[in-house]
Amino acid sequence: MSTALVHRPTEHAALKSVQCNVQTPPAVVLAELLVEARHAGDRYGARILDCMLDRALGLTAGSS
Repeated sequence: MSTALVHRPTEHAALKSVQCNVQTPPAVVLAELLVEARHAGDRYGARILDCMLDRALGLTAGSS
């Protein structure tokens, strides 16, 4: 059995603590950056900013 497939609670806890410390910029700033990314044709950046804006506005199921 491969150990890569075993879920490790300590790893999940460590990752969760890192994710909680990340502060999302205000929604207004994210919206402005999203418009700039779309205008520049940056599809990857626009996608990331779109997801961040959803989180900042509380539109995702996983938001806390």
